[in-house]
Amino acid sequence: MPRAKTGTVTGASLEKSYRGKKGGLTGSKRVTGETSTPIAETATEAVLEPNPETTAQPTPSSVVEKLQEIANGTSNAIEKGAQAVSTIQRYTSKIAQTVQGTDQDRNPSALTDGKVNTSEILARASADIDESIPQMDSGTATQRNIVIARQRNFVGVAINNTRLKQDLATLDNEQKKLIGMLIDGKTLDVNNEKKAVGYHRAVVGRDIEISKLEQDRELLTQQQIRTEGTQNQTELIREQEVLKVAKMREDIEKQGYEIQAVQYEKEKIKQETEAKFTAGF
Repeated sequence: MPRAKTGTVTGASLEKSYRGKKGGLTGSKRVTGETSTPIAETATEAVLEPNPETTAQPTPSSVVEKLQEIANGTSNAIEKGAQAVSTIQRYTSKIAQTVQGTDQDRNPSALTDGKVNTSEILARASADIDESIPQMDSGTATQRNIVIARQRNFVGVAINNTRLKQDLATLDNEQKKLIGMLIDGKTLDVNNEKKAVGYHRAVVGRDIEISKLEQDRELLTQQQIRTEGTQNQTELIREQEVLKVAKMREDIEKQGYEIQAVQYEKEKIKQETEAKFTAGF
């Protein structure tokens, strides 16, 4: 079965003034007064139902049921996608509100592990034409493409909103980096001040040691004076000792004379006593 050509959906094709005109689906300026089939006029009224007026042959009921199943599957997929987008929005909002939380909340691995299972994705991919998939005419495709385009608008806005929150999270991270750099600068200032304090303490310690050195020098001078005085006393002490020895000799000699005098007196008394006894006294 040959495929029907599909048109391009633009913003101009959604305006009522261009509906049903040639070139209206693409928003072309070469819009003539020719009217087309009433398929585009009823685009918003029959979005998911096939239009029998635009088909070359009547659509079998099995095909209608298949199209309905595809439409339901597409609707479910879109609903699940919207739920996923809403979940991501809530999570990114949570990140924005808990920017001062744990590192795990700000860790990208909390959102994804950063890995893509390529083999699993390619295992489900196929380039073969599935004959079981039904075809549809351009009018019905246009109608459904309009719905899909509007749904894409919703998804696009949700994606942009999510990216905006990602930018806010990035801005918050950059601000935290700035705060960290400022803290690092203040820390360096404090470390420099500590080094300056250590330098001044070293200067004071040096001055203390210099003062002790000067004190030791003074003590050395005083000790040298005492040594010199002691040295000067040595000769005097020697003379004093010599005089002491001379005095001791004089005392000994005097004592010898005194002993001799006592002996003389003793001898005198003895002789007088003997003379008296001899004289008959």
